Amino acid sequence: MSTTESQWRDGTGGAGHLQRVAGNAVFIRTQTAYRAYIDHASGCATCAVDSGQCVTAEELWSAYRATTP
Repeated sequence: MSTTESQWRDGTGGAGHLQRVAGNAVFIRTQTAYRAYIDHASGCATCAVDSGQCVTAEELWSAYRATTP
């Protein structure tokens, strides 16, 4: 399975082009990991003060970064 694919984008008033985009499975994994990080940060008292001090936030961010191509 490829992590990226190319999709045709029509140009507005000009020539179209191919654009690299994340494949569906990669996109879903990335968005799920990012959403977990954001959901945690919005409800964590430690993250409200300094997210660098929260072990859970660091782990969730690392999981998100591992999913990005």
